[in-house]
Amino acid sequence: MSQKALRTGRWGQERRLEFIDFRLMWEGRLNRADLIGFFQISTPQASLDLARYIELAPDNLVYDRTAKAYLATAGFEPILCRRDSDTFLKELFGRQSGSLSPSESFIGWSPEADIVPFPNRHVPTPVLIHLLRALRNKCAVEVGYQSMAHPEPTERTIYPSAFGFDGFRWHLRAYCFRSAMYKDFVLGRIRTIAEAEDDIQNVPPDIEWNKFVDLVISPNPNYSEPRRLAIEHDYNMVSGEIKIRTRIALRQYVERRLGLSKWDEAITDQHQIVLVRVEEVAE
Repeated sequence: MSQKALRTGRWGQERRLEFIDFRLMWEGRLNRADLIGFFQISTPQASLDLARYIELAPDNLVYDRTAKAYLATAGFEPILCRRDSDTFLKELFGRQSGSLSPSESFIGWSPEADIVPFPNRHVPTPVLIHLLRALRNKCAVEVGYQSMAHPEPTERTIYPSAFGFDGFRWHLRAYCFRSAMYKDFVLGRIRTIAEAEDDIQNVPPDIEWNKFVDLVISPNPNYSEPRRLAIEHDYNMVSGEIKIRTRIALRQYVERRLGLSKWDEAITDQHQIVLVRVEEVAE
């Protein structure tokens, strides 16, 4: 158990040990009542779990009789959790957004927090279920798609291949037989869906989905040195640059979401970061 483990979804002792590790790292304290309340286990079982954790990491915690709790020591080192701020913040985001229920999150106490709301891009449940079946069975479907170029939905035969999220909404990556190319379809704009009548074969591979590029980002070159250093620190840049790896098919969404301007384009003060270059990723 020396290697850090990802959550497996099992509710055995290993998951309870991870819970102990998580609470000690992020909250600095834990007692038997925390284990009993979260996992609905008996007091003897909670005591056994704590004893097992102490056996694995004796220098990670000490019992405080005044607080009636185990406290993390100054030399605490996680044995099952990642020492990574993103882990806690993503879980906090999940709690605040509702994508994680309290029973799915190890967070106990948390600071007051909120997230910027966005309009919900609704995807009809029957459409999603049908697409999932088509993806799993590798078959084409007939869809009525409401594009922004036509006043009424247009009928298309498409071969679904993947889902993509651009930070705001979900897309379906699919081969469109009408256009003879792979395209992105906004899930919320698929009005109707049905199985394709013809047996579709010989769909070409999606090269832009399967290939990756590195977008090399740096601070706005027009910024003063203190402003550039602040941006470098914020993005954890090395030598003034950071690479963002993305599928070629998703590149446009990355650039759009980050508001990237290219190095040789007009850069305003509003652009904190700019796109310096694009590097191909060897297969």
